[in-house]
Amino acid sequence: MTLHIASLTGHAIQLQNLLTEDMQFRAMTSITAGIFVVWLPAALIAQRINKGNRLKFSWKDVLAGCPQWMSYAVYGLFAYAFINFFLSISTREMDSQQGLRTFSGHWMLFYGMALCIFFSSWRRPSLLRTRHCLAGHEVAHNDQFCSLCGLPAVQSGQDEN
Repeated sequence: MTLHIASLTGHAIQLQNLLTEDMQFRAMTSITAGIFVVWLPAALIAQRINKGNRLKFSWKDVLAGCPQWMSYAVYGLFAYAFINFFLSISTREMDSQQGLRTFSGHWMLFYGMALCIFFSSWRRPSLLRTRHCLAGHEVAHNDQFCSLCGLPAVQSGQDEN
């Protein structure tokens, strides 16, 4: 976030002057590689919460363990990353500050989304467990009744917040 604010305010040059080119390269490589380190487990957790169903993927289900403000913040960050991207590539000249602005906006998005996914699954571990109705059919976490047979979903004490 510091890098992004510095690139927006025109102070990225001062940060670059503090570091050698090798240090800058290592920092950028580490930040970018770190996304894959956190995003792979986050994506696997999100898939598990959605029962591997990519066609009916629901961010609402994935973020069910997050406070409402956190969900709004991550949706806002998602919108901001795309707006920032298109604004930063719309200029004719792409200097290092514009490049940093473009990349850092996406870094914030991916790290923020991963944080929210981890927080949600930590706060509500029941999201990672499979729920069933009385007949044994799989039921979504927020459903009270089975969509196949209409029987109530089995409630355990751990299903609640």
